[in-house]
Amino acid sequence: MTGKITLAIVICVLIGMNLFAQSEPEISMNLLANDKIADINIDYDKFVTSFTETVKLTKKEFYGISKDQKIALLIVSHKTGKPTIKFYSKPTIDIIKEQSFVNQINALKFENTKLVDFPILITSNVKSDELDNTFNEIISPIEKAKEEYSQADLKRKLELNKAWAINEVLPVLAGYQTIVEDKFPGVKNFGTLISKTNFSETQNIHKLTDNNSDYWRASMEMSSGNELIPETKIFMYVSQGELDYAMKYLEIVKIFASETSTVKQYLKELSWRLELFNKQLNGEIEKGVAEHDKGNYKNAIDIYTDILANYPNSAWALYEKFYSQNTLDVKNEKIKFGERGDFDNAKIDIYKHNPLYSMDVRANTGKESYLITRRDEISHLFKSKEETLTDIFKYADISMDLGVYDFAAQLFWYSFTYNKDKKTQSLNKFLYSIDKLGVTDLKQAFKGNFEKEFKKINSEKEKEMKESDAYKVIKK
Repeated sequence: MTGKITLAIVICVLIGMNLFAQSEPEISMNLLANDKIADINIDYDKFVTSFTETVKLTKKEFYGISKDQKIALLIVSHKTGKPTIKFYSKPTIDIIKEQSFVNQINALKFENTKLVDFPILITSNVKSDELDNTFNEIISPIEKAKEEYSQADLKRKLELNKAWAINEVLPVLAGYQTIVEDKFPGVKNFGTLISKTNFSETQNIHKLTDNNSDYWRASMEMSSGNELIPETKIFMYVSQGELDYAMKYLEIVKIFASETSTVKQYLKELSWRLELFNKQLNGEIEKGVAEHDKGNYKNAIDIYTDILANYPNSAWALYEKFYSQNTLDVKNEKIKFGERGDFDNAKIDIYKHNPLYSMDVRANTGKESYLITRRDEISHLFKSKEETLTDIFKYADISMDLGVYDFAAQLFWYSFTYNKDKKTQSLNKFLYSIDKLGVTDLKQAFKGNFEKEFKKINSEKEKEMKESDAYKVIKK
C-alpha cells in the first residue's frame, strides 16, 4: 500500500519497542495517504502521544498470540469528531475479544487533524510485503477515491474533481503558503486570500490570480522547481469546474515541478484524473463527430447538448456543437455559407473556457488571419524534448499575441528562470503581460526603462504581424 512513516518510527522509539522485534506481536505502522503534509495537517507531538497509546494497547492486548495470527487496525482521524476505526483479523478472532479491543481503542483520546483526513494502518505480525495479500479487503482512502472516480459518469467525475480541489487540495496548498516567513509577503498574502475564499461558491479566478499583484509576487518569490503558486491556480480552476483551462496550465507546470516537491503528488493525481475524464469526454464527443460526418447534424447537436449538460465548460464540445448547427443552418438556407456572425457569438464561450483552443474558422481582416495562423502554431510545439525551453518562449509569445496575458506571463517567467538565451526578452515580456493584466507595481523590483521596452514590444509585434503572409492575404 505505502511505505512506513517517520511518525510510526518515532512512536515505536518512544515506547521502547523495536519495530521489527522478534517478540510477539510484531507491530508495524503504515500511512495510507500523503505523509509529506503531516507538518501542516497535524500537531505532531499530540499525534505521537495518541498513537503511542494505541500501539501500547495493541501490544498489550495481543501479546502472546501466534505469529500466524494477523491483526490490522485502520484509524482515520478527521478535522472534527472521533476517528473512524475498523478492525481486521486473519484468521478471524473471537468477536468478544475484537469488540473489547475496539471499545478500548475508542476510549482513547485522538487528536483531530487541521486540514484533511489522516489515515494510519497499524498491523500485528504482518510484514510490509504481505500486507496487500493478507488484508486485500482493506482499501486505502486514496485507492477508494480512485475506484469511485474511475466508475463515475462524466457529471459525477466533474463533481468529484471539484470537491477534491475544494476540500482536500486547496486547504493544504494554502496552508503551506500561510506558514512561510514574513520575508515572502506575496506568498503569505496569496495563501491567506486562498484560505479565506469559499471555492464552493462561484469565484472569479482571473481576479484572484491574474489581476492580483500578490499572485505574481508570490510566483517570483518561489525557488525554482517549487510550483506551489501556479499549482494553486490550477486547483482553483478545478474547483470551478474549468478543467480545460486547468489542463493547459497542468501541461506546462508539471514540466518544471520538482519531483521532491511536497505537493507534486497532487499534480500527479490530477494528471490521471484528467486523463480518465478526457478519455470519457472525448469518446462522447467523437460519437457526435461521427453523426456529423454521416450528415446527421441534428443527432450530433443532441449529443453535444447532452455532453454540455454534464460538462458545460468543454471548448471542444462547444465548438463541435457550433459547427454542426452552422452546417445544418447552411443546409436549411437559414444562413449563407461563410457568414461569420454565429461563430463570433460561439467563440466567446469557447475561448472563455480555453482561450488557447486551436480552432478559429474565418478571418475578415489581416489581423484575424494572422491570429488564426498563430493558434495553429500551438499544435506544432513540444515535438522534441530538446526544444522544450525554446517552445516555452514561442508558446508564451503566441499567447501574448492572442491576448491570453495570464498564460503568457506564466510561461515568460519560466523562460526568464530557465532559458538564459532569452532572459532579457522574457523578463520584458513577462512584465509587459502582467502590466496588461493591471499589475503595474512589480516593475520596481527590476532595473530598466520598461515603458520604453513596452513600446518596443508593441512596435515589434505590429511589424511581425504585418509582415506575415497570413496578414498580407487580406490586407485589412
